[in-house]
Amino acid sequence: MNAAMLRRTLIAGLAATGLALSAATAQAQVKIVLSNDNNAVGVKGQTFELLKKEIEKNLGDKVKVDLHHSGTMFDQKTQIQGLQLGSVNIIAPTQGIYAPLTPKINVLALPFLLASPKAVEAAIQDPLVRQAVLDELEKKSITPIAIWINGPRDFSYRGQKPILLPTDMKGVKIRVQSVPADIKTMKVLGANVSSMSWSEVPTALQQGVIDAVEPTPNALVGAGLHEMIDQVSAINYQYSFYIVSANKRWWDGLPADVRAGLQEALKVSTAWNWENTRKENEEAYEKITKLGKKIHTVTADQRAQWAAAVAPVWKEFGEDIVGSDVMKRLKEIAAANP
Repeated sequence: MNAAMLRRTLIAGLAATGLALSAATAQAQVKIVLSNDNNAVGVKGQTFELLKKEIEKNLGDKVKVDLHHSGTMFDQKTQIQGLQLGSVNIIAPTQGIYAPLTPKINVLALPFLLASPKAVEAAIQDPLVRQAVLDELEKKSITPIAIWINGPRDFSYRGQKPILLPTDMKGVKIRVQSVPADIKTMKVLGANVSSMSWSEVPTALQQGVIDAVEPTPNALVGAGLHEMIDQVSAINYQYSFYIVSANKRWWDGLPADVRAGLQEALKVSTAWNWENTRKENEEAYEKITKLGKKIHTVTADQRAQWAAAVAPVWKEFGEDIVGSDVMKRLKEIAAANP
């Protein structure tokens, strides 16, 4: 081999090595941006932290994971758009936050329908329900990748009269999320509805602007509201959960090994979330009881009266949007997973 040929061979070898190193570097530079609209200390924040830890354990130098808590990157109102634009890769809003994008998703949060984590999971996994409700998200650059749970939404309130029947809600000043189905539910029950920001709730409750709130037990305690209320109706009018979603183009374009590592991390963090959310809500009920607050649990007969009272909500945000077949299937799922 003459000098010229040797030189060309060496250059070609170096070029090939450079390409291989570039490919390895590119693989190592896969960036994963996680945005949490809640704080870092609650179960949701801890679940995000575990997800980050598991991703890094599974994939090592192949990825760089950035996690932003407390809506510092995108808040509750802007995170969906941020995901669609690809400015963030993974978010986990409650189901109602997706409603402006696809009204069909309201059916998963109809009052007094899906009352347990198993019911929520069964509904999400059911082919008929998934096609009717979640496929719309895929068309809008959003891929659901996991379900995290938040817990039962109860009525917590100031006052000495217990809320046990639908008629007890008449005139109650209650704060709800700015989700159409939630607002309609309270109006149908005769309550005076406010959808103020969650950060405004403590002051509003103290000053009598509102009488009641409807968060999960862990959220009630986390915000210190359990010290302000007199009673809780453990009514579970809606089982709250988070739909963990990825930007579709980003998710579909991930190298197979990176996606597999992510999916394994999601599996571990989701299992932790389900177990610890249950514990957190149980501990929250204990803290409320220790303060001497009354917790009322509605009977099956009372719950049936509540379900009958919100029938107009089921029609407007359920049957009228997704059709009778999907609603029939959801009722079957609810009955099988109380």
